[in-house]
Amino acid sequence: MRLIGKRLVSPLLAVLIAVGVVVGIFLVGHYQIRSVLKNEATLVATAWYESARHGRSGLDGLLDGRSEALNAPLLRSFAIDTLAVDDPQTGVVTVVGDKGRSEKELRPILETKGGQLGNQRSVHAVDESLFLSPKFATWVVFPVTPEGRQVAVRFDQTFEASQLLTTFNRQLVYLTGIAVVTFFSFMAGYTYRTQQMQREKQDLVYIAMHDELTGLGNRKKFEQSLGEMLGRASEKTHKIGLLILDLDGFKSINDTLGHPVGDNLLRATAERLKNSLRDEDLLCRLSGDEFAVIVPVVHDNHALPALADRMIRLIEQPFRIEGHEITIGCSIGITVGPDNGDTAKTLIRNADFALYRAKAGGRQTWRFFDPKMAEDQRSRETLEDGLRYAIQNDLFTLLYQPQYDLKSGEVVCYEALLRWKLTNQNLVPTSMFLSVAEETGLIIPMGEWVIRQVARDCRALPADVRVAVNLSAAQLQRDGTETYIAEALANSDIPPDRIEIEVNESILGRGEEAAFSRLERLREAGVSLVLDNFGVGTSSLGLLSRYPFDKIKLDRTFLSRISDPQKARAVVSAVCRLGQSLGMAVVGEGVENEAHRDLLRESGCNLAQGYFYGEPVTVEEVIGQEALATAALSSAAKTAADGSGDGSATPPPGPTHGGGRNIRLVANG
Repeated sequence: MRLIGKRLVSPLLAVLIAVGVVVGIFLVGHYQIRSVLKNEATLVATAWYESARHGRSGLDGLLDGRSEALNAPLLRSFAIDTLAVDDPQTGVVTVVGDKGRSEKELRPILETKGGQLGNQRSVHAVDESLFLSPKFATWVVFPVTPEGRQVAVRFDQTFEASQLLTTFNRQLVYLTGIAVVTFFSFMAGYTYRTQQMQREKQDLVYIAMHDELTGLGNRKKFEQSLGEMLGRASEKTHKIGLLILDLDGFKSINDTLGHPVGDNLLRATAERLKNSLRDEDLLCRLSGDEFAVIVPVVHDNHALPALADRMIRLIEQPFRIEGHEITIGCSIGITVGPDNGDTAKTLIRNADFALYRAKAGGRQTWRFFDPKMAEDQRSRETLEDGLRYAIQNDLFTLLYQPQYDLKSGEVVCYEALLRWKLTNQNLVPTSMFLSVAEETGLIIPMGEWVIRQVARDCRALPADVRVAVNLSAAQLQRDGTETYIAEALANSDIPPDRIEIEVNESILGRGEEAAFSRLERLREAGVSLVLDNFGVGTSSLGLLSRYPFDKIKLDRTFLSRISDPQKARAVVSAVCRLGQSLGMAVVGEGVENEAHRDLLRESGCNLAQGYFYGEPVTVEEVIGQEALATAALSSAAKTAADGSGDGSATPPPGPTHGGGRNIRLVANG
């Protein structure tokens, strides 16, 4: 019996040991699964909380329910099913999800800990699993805010718990017979899976914080890092530097060579910049062609301009992309924190001010932030608001400046010039607000107003008076522009051949073909086309060779910068001969004295326009001049008829309009 007992005890002991090992493995496994789920919840909750805290509405928006982080798709992507706020005044308030969960699960947690959990983040598991039916969730409670409130989020991890438990149980059943070996094998597989999950989570965080095209940090990482570095700088009483770079000429590369070449250019630019910086400096891509560099420790502000100069020279070096040699530049705005801003938002805004000033100052340069830049920006915003008000309240007017035939002295056309009427009746010239109008898109409604007003004014002018209208690149890129012009003329019964459309080379780039298709349809309808500001840019000759214009309008700089009359005459003569060979009339703009007029006349120029012939006047004054000219012409004709018997009468000297009316008796000097 004793022997039988010993034989029974040994297997039983072995069984008990095996069962103990299996139970131990089972308990350890479940504990590890709980730990992994809690760690996962902590990681995801922290990523979501930091994303919400650094969002546009910040932590206040999260507490008030206004944050973009509270939209349902985003919460589902983070597996958050309940969000609650513990307020000392109102208690636990459920913002998102089931209120019952907050009352059943979160309130006991807070009460067990004696109210709010203080300034440390805490993680609490809620395990309501049955034997074969896992039901697992995790509450993550964040630190108390300065207002005394506390955010808590609940992650429903039943699915992940089910997956992990299923994998675990399968492994456990398989390894029951060889408990020790199976245990080590399982732990190895389990550890691998855990690390894989961690790597996947890390990959997700990396993707959320980095630019896919260049691999650099994106705007989210930039703003987060800038805030952290600015905080450390304030604590350690040192400074940080921020440089925001914008590539000059990148848009034209995209437009002419295509987006694939543009993408490769951005990658090459990022690589150059990255190789020129120290390991501790942070380079990020903020948007299309905008980059930022954070210098975490700055001892001498003069080091930042040196860095900016180095990066500008680096970017100016030609790139070789897909067989194309590409040359671009960059403009840089520089700020120093906390001198130019004690928050990331302020520092970025001031760097943008400096960048805007650098681009306005000729590009391919840098500018340090100056408080006056903020004042200039506010002035610009005030100007924009004023333009919007002027559009809404019809506070624009048109003035007309004549173009004279240099041979006959006749007025052949009037150019319509836009002016902004102020409340004190002063007129603001277009040059004072044109750039703002183009940047904000206000040029579109302003241009449409000009077309309508020109059509109305033409009805009051004699039938043979022609009017020139400037058309911006933005208007030409807009579908339906030619239809709108045709309809405006038709509504006022104005023949299209009384209108000239003036454009410049800014129409080049993406959509050039479409823009000239619109111009060609206008030309077919009878409208004349004029190439304005000829000679300013580098593409004017290319436009003349590709598209048929009726007139070439010399830029005023040909006359305003005359230092050597012989050279100026040679250049103007060459342009006039070019126009004659192409069948295009040439207009000299900016004629302010007799020397200008004589130079144009001697160079073979056809037409002239400028203050020498008179300042721009209202349509009422044009009508009055036309009436006087008609009366003078009639008087001269009568005098000639009365004196025809003795041949002593002579016609009045001076220029006349194309219809025979005398407009200005001193036009030919």
